Amino acid sequence: MPRIQPVNPRYRRIYQALRGPDLAVSENVGMTLEDLGLATNGASRGDLVFGTYSPEGLERALRAYGLFQRVEERVGPLELRVLSADPFHPRIILWSRRFYAPVADLELRRTTGSEVGLGDALAATPLLYLDSLLLQHPGRHFDWNRPPLPGQSHPGLKLAGHILDVLLLMARRIGTEALALTPSSFAAACVYDRRFLFVDGAAQGRFLALRQAGQHLPRWLHAWAVELRCMRDDAGQMAAFQSTPMLSPLSSRLGQHFDTNAWDDALQLEARRRISLDEETLQRRFPWERMPPGPPPERVAELLGYDPLSPVVSH
Repeated sequence: MPRIQPVNPRYRRIYQALRGPDLAVSENVGMTLEDLGLATNGASRGDLVFGTYSPEGLERALRAYGLFQRVEERVGPLELRVLSADPFHPRIILWSRRFYAPVADLELRRTTGSEVGLGDALAATPLLYLDSLLLQHPGRHFDWNRPPLPGQSHPGLKLAGHILDVLLLMARRIGTEALALTPSSFAAACVYDRRFLFVDGAAQGRFLALRQAGQHLPRWLHAWAVELRCMRDDAGQMAAFQSTPMLSPLSSRLGQHFDTNAWDDALQLEARRRISLDEETLQRRFPWERMPPGPPPERVAELLGYDPLSPVVSH
């Protein structure tokens, strides 16, 4: 099984120090433990997110991890918004008061292993599923030092790893055995790769082959080459990224799914594929209109056949 990065040890210690009353705290005063759903019989108040978090408690946790402060250092004052008509399918937003826009926006829900392709004894395993994740700095613009990745409207916050660590600990807190998601693109899968594995071994192998093929390219340009379907195998066939579920296991029995011979054999078969960049197709399809103004770096200009006099690349 490929190695995945463990959760930050400091976050683990903070997780252990946080208690139920800290997470279910409410602005309402004078409420008893029974009112808050914290009585010894284990009952939970129906409006708590995943039966565990009040909005105030969620903000308290984010501040305890230092994540709230890290985001504020980048974008200024924040407001936490929790939309949870269904407490087991919440949307959590960090809203910038300076830019009047979300800087973090994520949707979560509980599900089971069958939804992500786990069968037999693992089909009923409880999972926390990340439906969508947006991280952006709405006050910044792209330049050639940091061009846009596919799907980006603004530069990111460089906090994805911290967010994922906190979500993994949330998954453990609410009694699930993994954090699951389906990456929207190859670029997204490269972000998740440190902490997640594809449920399907063949998908993991295809991803590794695509990643290996772009090692000589800037990360952002590699992402565009895959997005624009400019990668080909030795037979000349297009090598496209296939978006399938990924898991970060929290239990040993889920971890064993990735230790089977069947999973590893499928990975090895696909990972051996030789994939290369079709430069001509990339030059033809490259989205200059999405790029920052001004000439690109010399190496990129040469690869893309940049012509400063061409109207196609004018801004």
